Amino acid sequence: MDTNQQKHYADIDAYQRKLTLQYKGQTIAETENALIYKEVSRRVYNPVYYIPKGDIQIELEMETDTKGYCPIKGHYHNWHLKEDRTESYFAWSYEEPLGMAKEIKGHIAFNPAYITFISAPL
Repeated sequence: MDTNQQKHYADIDAYQRKLTLQYKGQTIAETENALIYKEVSRRVYNPVYYIPKGDIQIELEMETDTKGYCPIKGHYHNWHLKEDRTESYFAWSYEEPLGMAKEIKGHIAFNPAYITFISAPL
């Protein structure tokens, strides 16, 4: 294990509730298969919900020319709404996540600045 991974830890669990995501009052995703990603490095990050791509009900476009990097998840891509581009990134994904984060492949996380998350029992 490299030194970045020793100082950087994450835990991924199935979110045991139904999760609905809304943008401007409209449902954009609904799932019973979300993952909740909890990460700690020098600080504790807010948990992030990763939604299976198949449960997303809007059209998104991936930025192909820009990507960032996380030492335990790998390279990420930002996504934008196809019809209503926001000022900042709308969502992000790790298309080829590193080993510790392999479960989030095929999922997208949404920028909480734009999204209302509604949780309900299964």
